[in-house]
Amino acid sequence: MPELPEVETIKRNLEPNIVDKTISDIEILSPKNFIGNKKDVVGRKIVDIQRFGKVLVFQLEKLYNYLNVHFKLSGQMLFAKNVDKAVFKNPIPFTKGNILPANTTRIIIKFKDGSGLFFNDLRKFGWIKVSNKPLIPKGTDVLSKRFTPQFLNLLTLKTSKSIKLLLMDQNLITGIGNIYANDSLFLARIHPLRPANSLKENEIKNLHKSILQEIKAGIKDQGSSGADEAFILPDGSKGKNQRHFLVYQHEGEPCLKCKTKIKRIKHHGRSSFFCPKCQPSPLSF
Repeated sequence: MPELPEVETIKRNLEPNIVDKTISDIEILSPKNFIGNKKDVVGRKIVDIQRFGKVLVFQLEKLYNYLNVHFKLSGQMLFAKNVDKAVFKNPIPFTKGNILPANTTRIIIKFKDGSGLFFNDLRKFGWIKVSNKPLIPKGTDVLSKRFTPQFLNLLTLKTSKSIKLLLMDQNLITGIGNIYANDSLFLARIHPLRPANSLKENEIKNLHKSILQEIKAGIKDQGSSGADEAFILPDGSKGKNQRHFLVYQHEGEPCLKCKTKIKRIKHHGRSSFFCPKCQPSPLSF
């Protein structure tokens, strides 16, 4: 699933290509993935692109309608200068080729200059929604000024659920998914199953610092294209942050700090990766 660094990377790559362009048509290949009336946005110019947590928002001119995009588990957004003959340099994951539209293409946004966007989604969980205001997630964005050590501390005091689950709760904090939660906790030397309210003040400060460090590194590396290769940039190329994973997807490999083998456990349907030496068991607290 694209997390904050991946969605921010898509935003930054799309800005020079689609801002100030006018939508000429929207081809809806899968009605499940498009919510709203396309007539409300066809003929309108995109004047800005914003990101709120994991949601990408295209702001349109005048009447201030918005196109909101959520990639969910396997969504992709690709840009082509020629939407009718879209050929990419790299193979597009899940399509068995480099030509779009393909079997996973759900929505095509066409612009008056002949360029366009392809919204691909293997699992059909992602969506594009038309709205009169941006769909801003309830939680606090990791890169906002509100996300401070004090804010994180207040969240931990309120619950005994695991710290990893707290970090990934988009109603509390938006932008952190499985990749960055795992590596941030390793960097802060905190076991993913530690009860949130068991963390001490210095641990929370270290965790806050580690989260920002990992999120910013992910943005610098243009996102993470993990083992499933679901995330790609709008030009079809891969992100580079997977080259720098600390524990995520490193089960059985030596810890970068102490050489102990990385372990993986299943927790609430998601895999957690950790070093049993660097990140002591929650039973110790």
